[in-house]
Amino acid sequence: MLNMKKNVLFFVLPLGMLGLASSFLFQGNDLHLNSDKSEDVRNQKQLNDSIPMLIAGSFLNKRESIRFNELKQEFIQKKIFCTQDVAEFCRINFNLDAAPKVISVNQFDHSNDSLLLVTTIDSITPQFLTLKIDGLSFFDQPEAYKLWSNANHTFDYKKDITFYMHTGVTAITRSAGSVLDRKGIDFYLKNIEPYFTDAELIHISNEVSIQQDCDYGSMKMKFATRANHFEIIKRLRANIIELTGNHNLDVGSEPYLNSLKWYENNGMSYFGGGRSPSEANRPLVKTLKDGKKVAWIGFNELCPCGECADKGMGANRYQPEKAKKVIDSLRKEGVSYIIACVQFGETDSYSPTSTQKTICKYIIDCGADVILGSQAHQAQEIALYKDKVIFYGLGNFLFDQIHRIGVRQAFFLKCYFYKGRIIQYQPVYTFMNNERQPSIASPNEKSEIQKSILKKNNFLKSK
Repeated sequence: MLNMKKNVLFFVLPLGMLGLASSFLFQGNDLHLNSDKSEDVRNQKQLNDSIPMLIAGSFLNKRESIRFNELKQEFIQKKIFCTQDVAEFCRINFNLDAAPKVISVNQFDHSNDSLLLVTTIDSITPQFLTLKIDGLSFFDQPEAYKLWSNANHTFDYKKDITFYMHTGVTAITRSAGSVLDRKGIDFYLKNIEPYFTDAELIHISNEVSIQQDCDYGSMKMKFATRANHFEIIKRLRANIIELTGNHNLDVGSEPYLNSLKWYENNGMSYFGGGRSPSEANRPLVKTLKDGKKVAWIGFNELCPCGECADKGMGANRYQPEKAKKVIDSLRKEGVSYIIACVQFGETDSYSPTSTQKTICKYIIDCGADVILGSQAHQAQEIALYKDKVIFYGLGNFLFDQIHRIGVRQAFFLKCYFYKGRIIQYQPVYTFMNNERQPSIASPNEKSEIQKSILKKNNFLKSK
C-alpha cells in the first residue's frame, strides 16, 4: 500500500501498475487522476521539488528502452538493482513484496551487458547509459518523462542541465568540398543537422583553414576549405572549436590566422591551438547555466606535419609536464570539470595504440575527467579507467573518406552537464554514405560499430 505523508510527497506513476490507463499525481493525502492536465502536473512537479529517476546500464548494454510494465518483473528477477536512497520508493511504487536488491553506484559491474540500475539524477555518473522508458528519454523529452521522485532540493531542467555536443574529425576539403560544390550545404547536412538544434555548447574539431580560391580537385594531403563552406560550422551552431589537428597550417600562416579571426568574428571560442605557444596551450573555460565552470584542454601527440606551436602559431604539442601543469592550475581556479582532447598518432585500428593508453591514463591520473581522441578517422574503443570514461577516437564527422568501412564508421556524443559535471555521454552512431554525405547509422551499421568498439575487457574494474 502507498505510504502517504502529511508533508507534500508525490510520484508520477504510469497506471499500468494499477490496471488503469493514465497517470496519477500523489500529493499529500489526496490521489488525483491525471489525464489531460499533464502540463499542469509537470509544472507542479517542479514547484514541489521533484527529480527524475533514471534507469541505466553499462555502455555494453544494447537495450535503449524499457517498457514501464516490465520493470516490476525485472526487479523480481533481480535484473534491476537500485541505490539505497530509492529502495523504499521502488518497493512501494513498483508494488514489490520485498525490498529490491540495493547496491551503490560504485558497486555496479559495467562489464555486465544485461544488468540495470535505478537511481536519481543526483547519483548517476557518466559510466552509465540511461534507458528510455516506453520510448521516452528524460534527456530528450523531460516534460514527457514518467518517473519522478520527491527531492529535498529544487530541480529545473532548463536551469540545471546544460546540453553539449562533441564531435569527431572535421576536414571540409577534397571530395567533401566537391560534393558541396555540386549539391550544396543543405544536402550535405540534411541527415545530421537536426541533432544540433537544441544544444547550448557545440564542439567541432576543425583540421582545415580557410583559403578562398582553393581547388578541391587537386588536393591530396594538403587541405583547405573555401570560406562559403566554413558556413557549415555556423549552420551546426558550433561555439567551441578544437584546433589540435594536423592540417590547419597546410596552406600557410595567413589562412590559419584568417580562420582564427573568422571564429572570433562569429562568436566561437577555440582551444588546442592559436597564434602563439601560450595561446595554443591556453585552456578554454566556460560557465555553465548553473554557474559551474568547465574547461577544455587540447594537445597534439606527434605533430607529423610540422603543425605545432613550438615557437610560433599552430597546435598545442603534448608534453606530460605541460598537461599536468594546466590541469593543476584549473583545479586551483575552481574548475569543476576538465575535458581533455588529444590528437593522437593515427592508426587504422579500432583498438588504441599502447601510447594512446599511456597518455590517457596519465592525463586522468593528473586530474582530467574525460579523454576524447580527436585524431581517429575511424571509431575507436570506449573504456573506463578509475571510473572515468575514455573515448579513444570518435571517427570522421565531416570528411570525405569512404574507401573502407572503418573510415565510414563514427559517432558523436550528446553530453549533459548537471551540477558542474557531465552525467551522460550518449553516442549517436554515424555512417558516411556513398555520396560522402554524413548520415545516421542504420540499426545494422550501428550494431557493427558497437561490436568493434565496445569490448568487455575495457569495462572491468580498474585494479
